[in-house]
Amino acid sequence: MKSKKWSHYTKVKYPVSSSLHPLNFFVPIVERVKEGVVSIVTEDAPHGLNVESLIRSLITDESPLPSERSYGSGFIFHPKGYILTSEHVVGKSRTILVKLYNGKVYEAKRVLADRVRDYAVIKIDADCKLTPLRLGSSSDTKVGEWVISIGSPPAAIEAN
Repeated sequence: MKSKKWSHYTKVKYPVSSSLHPLNFFVPIVERVKEGVVSIVTEDAPHGLNVESLIRSLITDESPLPSERSYGSGFIFHPKGYILTSEHVVGKSRTILVKLYNGKVYEAKRVLADRVRDYAVIKIDADCKLTPLRLGSSSDTKVGEWVISIGSPPAAIEAN
């Protein structure tokens, strides 16, 4: 996608409340990348599971302990469904659900994770075309340049 020059946006008269007002210069960037950003919900095994609660759950229909959920975001970097996120988002979770911009939800598999550098790669098998975002390089940046982080706010995910 060819980028437009900023002068294109500044020569137009926008209402002050418009999202395309020249002072809202992040809006066009978000519009370009939003389909590559995903919401992630993980379900972790409950902490503190003891033998007594396990036996009680086998005898009765109650769950031993409710599972714990974590929320985060990531982005698609490969058209085959590879997603980059933070390791602290997926951690040791037993279930990872990914919600795309189009609303579709997929279960993801952990591919690799590095706790020290806090990154993880997960993969989904999507039945639709994915919009990967290009990886950049920090060696191409200079001290003082603007950097933005675009994530997806926590969203309720219904697993089918």
